[in-house]
Amino acid sequence: MNRHRLSAFFLLIACLSVSATAPAASLRATRSSQLVQNQRADEDQLSRMEDSAMTARWVRLQLLEAVPVKTSGYYLHAVREQNRYLRPWTRLFLSRLSSQYRARFGKQLRVTSLLRTAEYQRSLQGRNGNAASAKGPKRSAHLTGASIDISKKGMTGAERQWLRRVLTSLRDNGYLYAIEEYQQPVFHILVHRKYADYVKRKTGSS
Repeated sequence: MNRHRLSAFFLLIACLSVSATAPAASLRATRSSQLVQNQRADEDQLSRMEDSAMTARWVRLQLLEAVPVKTSGYYLHAVREQNRYLRPWTRLFLSRLSSQYRARFGKQLRVTSLLRTAEYQRSLQGRNGNAASAKGPKRSAHLTGASIDISKKGMTGAERQWLRRVLTSLRDNGYLYAIEEYQQPVFHILVHRKYADYVKRKTGSS
């Protein structure tokens, strides 16, 4: 192999490597990630749950929906009963994503976090130094009930890459905000209210 062909070969390998890793890098958190999530939540006019009593009121108003512990597409891991709620469009997202994942890989998604109250978030801060605040412009997006964490534990490289592609596409089209975390191996996802309209258009449902 002459020098020009060798250079072209190494250039091709470098391009393929960058292409393979780009989606992962694009989901990495930045210093402004918490601020952006709270701005998006404010744009969607989402209240933050203060305690279990407020959660119960939102459930009665059908602003939050109960999430089953287990379906064919996902299961909840270490999620307390009082936290097993989501906004309707986020529950819809979880249902659709997990069904697609199950159809493609024959496995369930492992979901490790749903709704959190400010009361619970403060207790979490007491035992986890990396936990987001329970108040202020950088408070946890889980307080809105529109966020979920999907664990990467047990996922193959192909499964993680598929999920990165799906989340990146939906993020780039403005339907969610996603972060791939590494200190805690999860995909953290804030689903925007207009995701429900996207599904209606896609499925032709009313």
